Amino acid sequence: MSVFPLLVIVHALAATVWTRAFEEVFEPLGLTALAIQVLTGLWMGWIYLPGFQGLFSTTNPIGMLVGVKLLLLAGTAALALHARLRLIPNLTDANLSGLVLHIRGITALAIAFWWWGL
Repeated sequence: MSVFPLLVIVHALAATVWTRAFEEVFEPLGLTALAIQVLTGLWMGWIYLPGFQGLFSTTNPIGMLVGVKLLLLAGTAALALHARLRLIPNLTDANLSGLVLHIRGITALAIAFWWWGL
């Protein structure tokens, strides 16, 4: 039996924990789920692309998909570090409304990119 179906199940279960809103008490659980999601995702990528050969190859759709997902993961990690180290410590009621507008703008851009298939 292939290990791939088990990886998909564990990956999806970890995603459900990670996307659920959780308080600081549950942060270790969420971060553990994120780590499991990253590890199973990399493992599945390794199964499809041994040695990650063909990553970002325009002739290999799976290679392109895995490459883009890795770039999005790196971007997410960079934004999370920026939020944790710079935004959250400096957050006050005065600049909270500006942050809300900033998040709405990013959300609108993400929806526009998704809508136009970019």
